[in-house]
Amino acid sequence: MRLFLFTQGFFFQLILFFLFTTSIVYANERHSDPDGCLSCHALTGLQFIDKEGLLRVSTIDESHYYSSLHGSVPCKDCHRKISHYPHKVENGYVDCAESCHVNEPSKGEAYTHKPIVEEFEKSAHGQGLVKDFAGGNRLKEELEEVNPSCRRCHANTAYIAEDQMEQFKTAFMHTETECGTCHQGDVWRDQFGGHILRRLVGSRWKKEGNNKMCIDCHANQERMAKVELEDPETHEKHKVDRRWIDATESYDRTLHSRILKTKIEAGASCLDCHAPTEKGKFRHNIYRDEDKLSATHPEKLAKTCAQSGCHEFANTPLNAGFVETDLHDVDQLQILNWLSLIDSERLESNWQRAFYIVGIVVIVFIFGAFIWLFTGIKAKKQAPILGNDSFEKIMIGRKIRKKPKKKPVVKKKSPPVVKPEVKVPPAIKPEVEASPIVKSEVNDNSIEKAESNSDKGKPSV
Repeated sequence: MRLFLFTQGFFFQLILFFLFTTSIVYANERHSDPDGCLSCHALTGLQFIDKEGLLRVSTIDESHYYSSLHGSVPCKDCHRKISHYPHKVENGYVDCAESCHVNEPSKGEAYTHKPIVEEFEKSAHGQGLVKDFAGGNRLKEELEEVNPSCRRCHANTAYIAEDQMEQFKTAFMHTETECGTCHQGDVWRDQFGGHILRRLVGSRWKKEGNNKMCIDCHANQERMAKVELEDPETHEKHKVDRRWIDATESYDRTLHSRILKTKIEAGASCLDCHAPTEKGKFRHNIYRDEDKLSATHPEKLAKTCAQSGCHEFANTPLNAGFVETDLHDVDQLQILNWLSLIDSERLESNWQRAFYIVGIVVIVFIFGAFIWLFTGIKAKKQAPILGNDSFEKIMIGRKIRKKPKKKPVVKKKSPPVVKPEVKVPPAIKPEVEASPIVKSEVNDNSIEKAESNSDKGKPSV
C-alpha cells in the first residue's frame, strides 16, 4: 500500500513538473512574426537606392519593433499584398482601415481602425491620406501633401513613452516574481504583459503630446496658407481663414496653453475643445466651426466649455459673453516683424488698426523733432522730443546738453559830465574922444546920459 501511494505521488509530481516546463517553453516561443519577415529585415545593412535616387533602409530593429505600438501585430496584417519573397516595393503599401489578426479583448473580434478612418474622413481633415503608405512615398507626402494623414500624426513609436518609462519600471517591478513564476521570457513581459498592465500608469498620450501633433501642421504658416477648404453647399474652394494660419500663436497666448506648459494636466489641449471625449467617438471628429456637428459651434460651445473638470458655470445664460469669447482672435496676435504690418489680412485686428493711427502720429512728431534739431544747430539748441529736460532725462534716459553759461554783461561807466565854462567878456567901455572944445562945452546933463547908456550895455554878473 505504501509502495502504491509513493508511486502515485511520484507520477503526480512528474506530471506537474512536465506541465510547468512546457508552459515555460511555450511562453518563450511567443512572437509576432509568424510570416518570417524579420528573417531578412532584421539583417543590418539591408538598404538600396530607389527610382527617385533616395537611399532606402529596410533594416528593422527587432527589439524596437516588439516594444512598439504595433509590436504584437503580424507584418502581413498591414502589408497584405505581399505574397512571396522578395517582393515588389508597391506591394508593401499599407491601408490603415484594414482589420488586424489581433482580437480586441472586450469583444473578441478582430481589431480594426475602420471606424476611426470613417470618422476621420467626415472631419475637417478628411482629405488627408488614409492608405497607400510606404517608405517610398514618405518624402513626397511631407513635401507636397498639405492635408494631415494617419502617418503624419501617428508613428510606430514605443508603446511606453520615454517620459513614462521610469514610472512604468517602478509600477511593474513585481513582474519578475509574481508574474514571472509562470510567464517567463522578454517577449511576454515586454509585449503582452506591457500591453495589458501598462494601462495602470495612465494615458499614453499626454496633453502636450496631443498638442504637438496639431502644432506640427498649424505652426507651419507657409503650409497652412496652401490649404483649401470646400464649401459644402457651393463646392467652391477657398483659402483657410487667417485665424487658423495663426492658430498656434493665438493659442500660446491663452491661459489654457500656459497651464499645460507648467506640466499641469488641468489645462485644455486642442482636442479638449475641438474633439472632446464622447461615448462612441474616437477624437478624430474635428469639424469646422460653422458645422453644427463641431464642438466649437456657437450652439455647442457652452456644453464644450462645461465638460467635466472645466468651466462648469458656462451653461449659465449670464455667462454667454464668456462662452462666445474667440480664443483665436487676431487681436491676440503680436506684431512680430515688419511683414506682419503690411499683411492686409491682419487689418481685422483692432489693435493693429490703432497701431497704424498712433504710429503715424508718432512719426509726425519725430519728423518735426528732427527738423527742429537740424534747424536749431546755429543757435546751439537741442530739440526736445517729449516734455521738458527733466522728463526726457528721467523717463526716456536722454542726455541733456548743458546750456552754455552766459557771460555777465559789464556796464561801461560813462565819463562825468563836464559843464563848459562860460567866459564872461569884459565890459567894453566906449572910448569917447572929446575934443577940448567939445569937453568944455559939455554940460553936466550930457555926461549923466552917457553914463546911464553905458550901464545898460553891461552884462549882468
